[in-house]
Amino acid sequence: MIKYFSIPAVFASFLLAPVAVYAQAGKAPCGSFQKLPDGKWSVVKPVKIEHGKASVILNTGTTIGPGTEVVGVDLYEALGKNCH
Repeated sequence: MIKYFSIPAVFASFLLAPVAVYAQAGKAPCGSFQKLPDGKWSVVKPVKIEHGKASVILNTGTTIGPGTEVVGVDLYEALGKNCH
């Protein structure tokens, strides 16, 4: 049986879904963050951080400062090493 999907509904689901990112091997989701003048990072679009079996969604406006760990990963350090 063929199932039909509403194109606007499918399109909307992609727009509203947060970006999934895997915090593995020092990779950082650079496109979801902006470096602030004080050296901290701000979330500019919702991002899902996954590491092992743990995950969390960071919403726009969240600030990441020194020592901030997310699902067991030092996200501040990862952003500093991988994002410019």
